[in-house]
Amino acid sequence: MMIFPVGNWQKRLLAVVSVGILSVGTLISQQVGTSGVNRHADEPCGFVTVLQQLEQQYPGFGVQYDVQTQRAKASDALKLAAQGLDRRKKVIRDTLYYYDTVYTIPVVFHVIYNVANENLHDSLIISQLEVLNRDFNRLNADSVKTRAIFKSRAGSARIQFEFAKVDPNGVATNGIVRKLTSKTTFGSAGGNIQDLMKATATGGDDPWDPTKYLNIWVCDLSVNNQDGLLGYAYPPYGHPSWTSGSWVADSRQGVVLHYKVVGRNNPRATGAIATSNKGRCAVHEVGHFFGLRHIWADDQYSVNKCLVDDYIDDTPLQGIGAGFTCNLGGNTCVEPKNDLPDMFENYMDYSTEACQNLFTKQQVQMMRTSITDFRTELPIKREIITRMRIFDTVVYDEVLIYPVDTETDVVVEIRNEDILDQLDVQFFDLLGRKVTEPFGLMQNETRFDTQTWASGYYVAVLKRTSDGKVIRKQKLFVD
Repeated sequence: MMIFPVGNWQKRLLAVVSVGILSVGTLISQQVGTSGVNRHADEPCGFVTVLQQLEQQYPGFGVQYDVQTQRAKASDALKLAAQGLDRRKKVIRDTLYYYDTVYTIPVVFHVIYNVANENLHDSLIISQLEVLNRDFNRLNADSVKTRAIFKSRAGSARIQFEFAKVDPNGVATNGIVRKLTSKTTFGSAGGNIQDLMKATATGGDDPWDPTKYLNIWVCDLSVNNQDGLLGYAYPPYGHPSWTSGSWVADSRQGVVLHYKVVGRNNPRATGAIATSNKGRCAVHEVGHFFGLRHIWADDQYSVNKCLVDDYIDDTPLQGIGAGFTCNLGGNTCVEPKNDLPDMFENYMDYSTEACQNLFTKQQVQMMRTSITDFRTELPIKREIITRMRIFDTVVYDEVLIYPVDTETDVVVEIRNEDILDQLDVQFFDLLGRKVTEPFGLMQNETRFDTQTWASGYYVAVLKRTSDGKVIRKQKLFVD
């Protein structure tokens, strides 16, 4: 059995017959004027009449006008070709405008040091802030490493971080406080976190008002000269994704980082922590500060590690952390439906920093909700901006539907990975009866076996999953 799209199938062109929804409109009658030019009866626009008058006044005007029109069309075709677009009568764009808020968060770094090596240079602190802004807003160059199955789930938090410009007393500041301490380390055996770096009285530095600043303490967290703990943070008090044992008072709120993993290419990140040199430990901990759990929900020691999730729907169910590896083929929880591998790309996993590259859209929503519901005084600026999203027919025309020579398969191919997981395809016969159920296009090439289909015409219907809008209808013939 062979399938042929109506038209020149051998070239696999999309200029095949498109099945549109036909509606009965008003039929405009035409009449021929004395000059031989067709005129609409009761024509509301006088353009044709103007052309006729110009022809009478300047004989030969019509010919010259047609020449100029053809030149303009040829120029437009060249422009389209230069942009890599197919020639068409018009490019139709559906534009959605919406309002969005970008939150700006003031940050103060408390650098607490006992020896000079712990007193990090400003350049490392500055690069750490740059990493936060880059990764939280999906401006990281390695976002291209996100696997295709997860690309559509990645989101931008629209959270900006900037050094505090004024301290709690109204004095100008660069947002970096340096404090010499007599304590050789703030780490403690047995994983018992004491928060001593957060108070001057215990050798640390008092926080700036935690409701109005993101405090980040940079200090030595080693135990017996071993780098075990790299950082920690507490979620907002009362956050529903966490138990009351995780909530702490305002005076303990903030992020703590081991001085060796602060900033990009920190030369102190060596040995066992050499892979933690991209500044993403801070990204991970600030994620906790805004309410995110580890992607595997910290249930790795339970009997059934796949019962508890991270309370985020668009991260796959995961049983354990990545263990500072980057095993992209790992799948610690096999689900009966829509099973996906572990999302080791996620900043909230324990994968290597070279592997991490995304927050999901629902993680973004949780972090933004933490600002609006729990850390309401934290932003110093809420910038309301107008955004727009353009749904361009050029993008959707890059979805190809064609038969495979000498086979019974019809292939739906998506060339633009940005629209993966955004389209459904469904096949109908010409009487409108469904032949298949809607099928989500999750990969670049999806095949449908037509061996059991009767000979005849069929219609492939592409719809946007977000709103159910029909993007294209294409007729095929099965022989």
